[in-house]
Amino acid sequence: MRFLVAFFIVIASFSSYCQVLKKPSEGKSLVYIMRSNDLGGAMNFRVYDKDLFLGALPSRAYFTYECEPGEHLFWAASENRDYVEANLEAGKSYVIDLRAKMGMFIAAVGVEPYSPDNKKHIRRVNKVLKKHINANIVDASRTEEKEENIAKAMDAYKRAKSRSNNKIKTLLPSMNFNTN
Repeated sequence: MRFLVAFFIVIASFSSYCQVLKKPSEGKSLVYIMRSNDLGGAMNFRVYDKDLFLGALPSRAYFTYECEPGEHLFWAASENRDYVEANLEAGKSYVIDLRAKMGMFIAAVGVEPYSPDNKKHIRRVNKVLKKHINANIVDASRTEEKEENIAKAMDAYKRAKSRSNNKIKTLLPSMNFNTN
């Protein structure tokens, strides 16, 4: 009987284990941007940090983005745009998931900040890091060709922000994951 109790305690402790993420360079923050579901597999979601184009993320992939700590506005575009306001601390790593959803004509995107306190988030992070490819797509050189899209998205963000029931998500400094 004691063996069974000990066995279940060990299993329970492993279920909350999260694969350790990389640590950012000194004085920087690191954001993992991933796609954990396969819906909209043929779609690449365009990813931005406010007015900086980071790249187009394919299905079953993730990338890391090292940036200055502080306030950021991450957003993704597909048939729609979705936003997350982030406040990042130096020396910390964070996770944002781009969730494909059913859209009107093509897959829509939802931007979801992850918390290490959520077991479902931990399982998804582990799955992505083990089974998905690191796309290494960050290439800000294409930002200029995206200026019109960025301007429209910033206008849409301001309108969404001004609504009393805005659905803009928040990534808090405390939502950082373990790093090695």
